[in-house]
Amino acid sequence: MNIDNKNHSFSVGRNVDKQRPTCGVSACLLGKEVRFDGGHKKNNFILTELNEHIDFQSLCPELEAGFGLPRPAMQLRKRDEDIRLVFSKDPKQDVTDKMRDYSKNKVKELSELDGFIFKNNSPSCGVFRVPVVIHEEGFRDKSGIGLFAEALTNKYPLMPVEEEGRLNDAGLSENFFERVYAYKRWKETNDSNVKDFIEFHSSHKFMLMARGSEYYQELGRMVAGTTKKDLGVRRGRYITRFMQVMKIVSVPGRQVNVLQHIMGYLKEEISAEDKQELLASFEAYRQNQIPLITPITLLKHHLRVNPQRFIEKQHYLSPCPEQLALRSSL
Repeated sequence: MNIDNKNHSFSVGRNVDKQRPTCGVSACLLGKEVRFDGGHKKNNFILTELNEHIDFQSLCPELEAGFGLPRPAMQLRKRDEDIRLVFSKDPKQDVTDKMRDYSKNKVKELSELDGFIFKNNSPSCGVFRVPVVIHEEGFRDKSGIGLFAEALTNKYPLMPVEEEGRLNDAGLSENFFERVYAYKRWKETNDSNVKDFIEFHSSHKFMLMARGSEYYQELGRMVAGTTKKDLGVRRGRYITRFMQVMKIVSVPGRQVNVLQHIMGYLKEEISAEDKQELLASFEAYRQNQIPLITPITLLKHHLRVNPQRFIEKQHYLSPCPEQLALRSSL
């Protein structure tokens, strides 16, 4: 782990493997003692399993914005129609502008990131349902977003973001990393090449179908008939909708539809007994008796014996490194 003492930024596992995505991460999740009380919130999943496959660029907005260490605890507080960042024990000390100025400048440096993992409930880093004080007596609701997280998501609305606590949910975790790798692939396409545009859509056919066949068809209409003249406009509309669709967490019924579709490419290649075995595994998965990785592994076996060129170009069967074992719990 390398530490830049000048600006308190940290990087973990950096290497030259261009296949590895780079994700931002709240520094406290890497075990760095940067929280207001000098503590940390080390997340073992991030530090061990993810570190093997993803490069991290970490930061602590409150520390980098100049609030010191240790520092007073902060909270979001509603004043009129605005959400302000204040010190919890002295709400009259409003530090909103300082954090917003830092965030506005910092996010300009983060365009190369493929995703971001934030600390939940943080007034600077929280993304979902961050507590906001809505009454002088201290009453709160969970309607806020951390000021730095807000600046990042406004600047890069397509970038996948997630909170570390939600990564404990297998479906949300799988969905987040599918989006991270898809977003990285998109950024690597040639934005002046129509063929690249068409191939990107084609290679994500089954991933889109796992959200719903109608989405693949909808996005296909955005791609159809593209020319160099309208490529830029179409790409912009396409990727906005693509990333929206990718946020949908697939359900077993949709997954089975995709698995059956893939099996259709093997109908002339495998025996009746093999077909029955595959169908039985699909149904067992649908009934939550086995994880998704089981029928997928069985399909991969048959595809290794009977390669199908179109399937080989698909990202569905291996959307992320298999060592992450994300589908073992689905």
